[in-house]
Amino acid sequence: MSEGKAGPAQQGDTAVQDNAARHLFHNVNEERLRSIKTFATFISLLDNYETSTGVAEVVTPEEIVENNRFLDAVLATQVMRLAHDYLLKKNLARPNLADFKHQLYDIWFQLYARKEGDRPDSCGFEHVFVGETRHGKEILGLHNWVQFYLQEKRNQIDYKGYVARKNKTRVRTSLWGPLQVKQMDPEIKVVMKQV
Repeated sequence: MSEGKAGPAQQGDTAVQDNAARHLFHNVNEERLRSIKTFATFISLLDNYETSTGVAEVVTPEEIVENNRFLDAVLATQVMRLAHDYLLKKNLARPNLADFKHQLYDIWFQLYARKEGDRPDSCGFEHVFVGETRHGKEILGLHNWVQFYLQEKRNQIDYKGYVARKNKTRVRTSLWGPLQVKQMDPEIKVVMKQV
């Protein structure tokens, strides 16, 4: 179990030893993944964003269509019907599915400025599912295995190993280029390149 165990690194470190013998994802059936409507429509959204914070997003009519296709696919699932029912019971959603779709659109795709006075440069979907970069050195978000897999496949992210702690495991990664360790969330460390 110690194979792939990463050595120590702290936030701000510029190099991390690669202790992983292979990619984190080494057997993903991409054909199957893309045959599932929710995943296919999701993947089509991943190239719609300027990942650098502080750079205004430009949303095209085609991207709006893609956003709506994704929401339609998601809303057709049993999981989202259950989520909608739960939110209705908590008075956090409207009964009409079209209203709920509009609510989800606003939560996931409504642009906002990360800094007061800046132009809108981010949205919830981008942060959580795509990932963002700050000053070309720091990853924000990227809490999504599909995006991680696709970035790893393109050699834009490199799984370095894991860090085992009592009752916790951290994944160590890097994106090619100047490297800097970044704490992605309480459980994940990454190393980032300037894009």
